[in-house]
Amino acid sequence: MPVLPKLTLKEERQELVKKMAMPFKEEPNYLQTKQSFSCFVSRMSAPNVLHCLAVMDG
Repeated sequence: MPVLPKLTLKEERQELVKKMAMPFKEEPNYLQTKQSFSCFVSRMSAPNVLHCLAVMDG
């Protein structure tokens, strides 16, 4: 049985972090907030990343 490559969705993950952090752009702790979102998104499975992007774009 062929083994499918693991989807990393690097660009999609970066886009999700950008969208999640956008409302906090003017906050003094923006970089810390963005880093927290980045850690959170990096632990998400690929289908969850795609689902979140679909919901946020919809």
